[in-house]
Amino acid sequence: MIIRVDAAGDVQVDEHDVFTDFHVETQAGFTTEDLAAIMGEGTWAGGDHLWIAEAAIRHWLSGRTDEAWEEGFSGMFDYARSKGWTDETGTHLRAHVEHPD
Repeated sequence: MIIRVDAAGDVQVDEHDVFTDFHVETQAGFTTEDLAAIMGEGTWAGGDHLWIAEAAIRHWLSGRTDEAWEEGFSGMFDYARSKGWTDETGTHLRAHVEHPD
């Protein structure tokens, strides 16, 4: 799952059914703080990473999911929890930020 933020600040979720990859991509020169403010939905910056709410991901994908997606997403979230890639409350996933050329 790739969350893309374009130069205009529009948020788009691509490859939403790929549960083995989770990151944010932007070609703009946004800092993690900038991205957190742009993305909203409870997203916050923590160093080089963003912490993205489970509810935000569901909101961005409204109307694009089904039962199989729910199962895959729950599995991804459970795996992230087992690796310590969620916040203390277990509601936010840690995502690294990539700036592809």
